[in-house]
Amino acid sequence: RLKGYPYDPRKAREFLAKAGYPNGRGLPTLQIWSSVKSEAVLKEHEAFRKYLADIGVQVEFQYNTDWPTFRSMVYKGELPIFRYGWVADVPDPNNFLNALFHSKSPNNLTNYRNPAVDRLLARARGEFDYMKRVDLYRQVERKVMEDAPLIPISYYTYERIFQPYVKAVKVSALGDPYIPMKRIWLERNPTGSKK
Repeated sequence: RLKGYPYDPRKAREFLAKAGYPNGRGLPTLQIWSSVKSEAVLKEHEAFRKYLADIGVQVEFQYNTDWPTFRSMVYKGELPIFRYGWVADVPDPNNFLNALFHSKSPNNLTNYRNPAVDRLLARARGEFDYMKRVDLYRQVERKVMEDAPLIPISYYTYERIFQPYVKAVKVSALGDPYIPMKRIWLERNPTGSKK
């Protein structure tokens, strides 16, 4: 099972020292950009500020809430660090892994380059055996997590509640538009009483 990055200030300080910035000394203030400036995002950013300050890294947050302009800045590579979301439009790992991490993908927003990942992605796209394909994508995930071109900070959950008399509901992680409504039916007498 793939694990995320643990909270480890000691290891972070080691990496900083190894990079030539012991306790953050000499490291310029990091600029982190966001297209959203909501109360929840501001709280998230304050947590980032605190955690990074604990290892000697200073940050400042910049906001551009005009989505077309922000998106354009991201795709032009004008933002050093930015907060960005990605949502699948098809239920396939290729929709995330190839789109975000293949070196030639137009959506590779971090300019990530790993020839081994490119080769694995090409093999996975051409693999017809489902389990072999899944294994190849798992290898890609492990390599990407080792290289850390991005840091996942949150993910969306999809939850719906249906009455017990609503039958044959098949939900998808892709959301409501992908629920096959024509297959849903309602139980006529959900309480079991005779009328």
